[in-house]
Amino acid sequence: MINLTKVNIPHHCWYDDKPFELFFPDEWKVHLCKVASEDATPMSPEQIKTAINNPIGQKSLTKLAEGKEEVVIIFDDMTRPTKTFQYTPFILDTLHKAGIPEDNIRFIIAPGTHGTYGRRDFVKKLGDDIVSNYAVYNHNPYDILDYLGKTELGTPVWVNSEVMACDLKIGIGTVLFHRLTGLSGGGKMISPGVAGMETIKYNHGDIGGFGPGLTPCKSTGYLMNEDNRMRMDMEETARMAGLDFKIDTVLNMQRNPIELYAGDFVKTQRKAGAGVMKWHRTENPQADIVVAGAYMRENEPYLSLWPMYNSVTDEGTIVMVNDDPEGDINHWLFNRHGKEVGACLWNPAKRRVLKGKKMIIFGNYPLKSFLWRHDLEEVVWIRKWDEVIEELKNHHGSGSRVAVIPDGTSCIPENPVHW
Repeated sequence: MINLTKVNIPHHCWYDDKPFELFFPDEWKVHLCKVASEDATPMSPEQIKTAINNPIGQKSLTKLAEGKEEVVIIFDDMTRPTKTFQYTPFILDTLHKAGIPEDNIRFIIAPGTHGTYGRRDFVKKLGDDIVSNYAVYNHNPYDILDYLGKTELGTPVWVNSEVMACDLKIGIGTVLFHRLTGLSGGGKMISPGVAGMETIKYNHGDIGGFGPGLTPCKSTGYLMNEDNRMRMDMEETARMAGLDFKIDTVLNMQRNPIELYAGDFVKTQRKAGAGVMKWHRTENPQADIVVAGAYMRENEPYLSLWPMYNSVTDEGTIVMVNDDPEGDINHWLFNRHGKEVGACLWNPAKRRVLKGKKMIIFGNYPLKSFLWRHDLEEVVWIRKWDEVIEELKNHHGSGSRVAVIPDGTSCIPENPVHW
């Protein structure tokens, strides 16, 4: 009889939300990396209400709603783990008490260039009651946009016309690490969230330096938040658009808030960002095999590469869990859209494994277009976990060190190195 070591990782946040069990040979040294937020107590509904009613750097929502006629509530898309329905009851209660009727309140998803969503997605984020009783709209980055001028760095600012038609603009989101802007949240709800393609392209390409033939700006990258030129430009865009009230959350591994800040979008993002740096810290021991789940952003599983690179040895193997039934998120800015063609900032160069010798992609929903991003001599996609183990055994013997990162798309290494 073979003895096995079993560990559970969070899995399928927008589906059954049930842990996934991984097993390893008992002769391997398996370490499930501890996430700081495991010890955090989630906020109660009363605590959430109190935080929303006591904003920082801005008037209360009650005051802001006085005399307003048209309201938009902008919410983050399916690439973010926010359970928006946890916060909307308190916002809607305030708006209705101010005399604003249902027909004058609309919800707009903020996908940037991620594409469109349908009712099923809206219900997952907002709940059936809101989708049934309030107007919920997609954002089109190519059309139905108002021009607001240029930022100091030269970005032409185009913003969703329906957003600009409202005299009270509210945003709801969460903060996670971000490979370009350091951390997410804050003014990103407007740009790229509900901005035009021209705005997003200039910010990411001309300012950020991301795209073929471009050099990334030195102020950008993982965890580089405060003086990040891309973020500063996004925040100026959000000011021009008039984002009045923002909610930014810090989530635990069940996607429930452990910190929440409401009010001015710069202040909320900085406060929540400090919370993320505290609560999302995760052990990153050096290991021969590193396995990372993709939970909070399972439709962007490649984000788990960063924490894996921070743990794997030079001769090691990384295992990326890529198991979203709907596959990798579309991106009209960076994705390949044909055999030899791609979006405006698509880089045709193959992605290589930057540390370690091999990458295994594990999941039940293979996507060849995702595989084509990588050097296929280094990368293999395997559907069954027992076959993953057999492949690993071909390269790693008894006593191999294994590090399991519960969620590589949200966990921040204790001692991060940028790759």
